[in-house]
Amino acid sequence: MDALQRLKAKFKNCEKMYAGMVNENTTAESAASAARYFDFMFIDFEHGNLCPELGRPILKFCRDADLPTIARAQDCEYHCISKCLDMGADGVMIPRTETMSQVKLAIDSMRFHPRGRKGIGGAGLFRKGEKFEEINDNRLLILQIESPLGVATLDAMLTIYGHEVAGVVIGPCDLACMCGHGIDTECEPVKQHAQTVIKICQRHGKPSGIYCSMGNINYYHKSGMSILWMLGDGPFHTGGDEAMAAQRERLDKATA
Repeated sequence: MDALQRLKAKFKNCEKMYAGMVNENTTAESAASAARYFDFMFIDFEHGNLCPELGRPILKFCRDADLPTIARAQDCEYHCISKCLDMGADGVMIPRTETMSQVKLAIDSMRFHPRGRKGIGGAGLFRKGEKFEEINDNRLLILQIESPLGVATLDAMLTIYGHEVAGVVIGPCDLACMCGHGIDTECEPVKQHAQTVIKICQRHGKPSGIYCSMGNINYYHKSGMSILWMLGDGPFHTGGDEAMAAQRERLDKATA
C-alpha cells in the first residue's frame, strides 16, 4: 500500500494526520525527508509566489518521494482546480468555501464524467501504475472553511456532497478576520466556530482540521480534530533530516 492509499484510509477513519506546507524552496531531498515525518503536504497556490512553472517540479518531487500532496487552489474556478491535478496533486483544497455552488463547481472541476466534467490531460495526471478508472476515487477534495457563512452552510454541503468530500479544514486567520477580530486566531469566535465544525463533521463521519501551532495543536486535537496542519519542510533547509525528526518528535509529544 502506497502513501496515498494509507492517507485515504486515515481520512476515511478520521485518524490523526500531520500536514505541512511546502513552498518554492522545496527540493527532492527535502520532500523525501518530509515524507518520513508527515502524512501529506499542502502545496499553496493561493498565497505566496507559487505558479504552475514552480509548482509542477515540487509536485513531482513529492510524488517521487511517495509524499501525497493536496494543492490549495487559487480560487474555486475550473482552471485553478483542474490544473492542480494535471500537474500532479493528489487532491485539492478549496479556499473560502461558503456556498453549495462552490462545492458543486469544485466537484465538476476535479471529477471525470460521470461524476464531474473535468478535462483529461497534464503530465502529472496519472500516478505510477494508476488506471484512468481509479483517478476519481484517488483524488481528495478538502473544503476550507474561513467565514461564519461557511460554517453555517457546512452541514448542508456535507449532506448533499459529502460522498465527494474527504475532509474539512478551517483557515483560522481569515475566519478571525471575518468575525471582526483581525488575525487573532485565538479569539473566542474562532474557537466557537471550530467546535461547531467539529460536531458537524463528526455527524457526517468526516475528519476536520485547522492550521495550528505548537501552542494550540493539543487543544484542537483533544477537541476532536484529526487533520493537524502546521509547519512544512523548512527545518530541513536549516538542520537537515535531524531537524525534521526533531520536529516530528515535538508534534508527537504535543498530541500525546
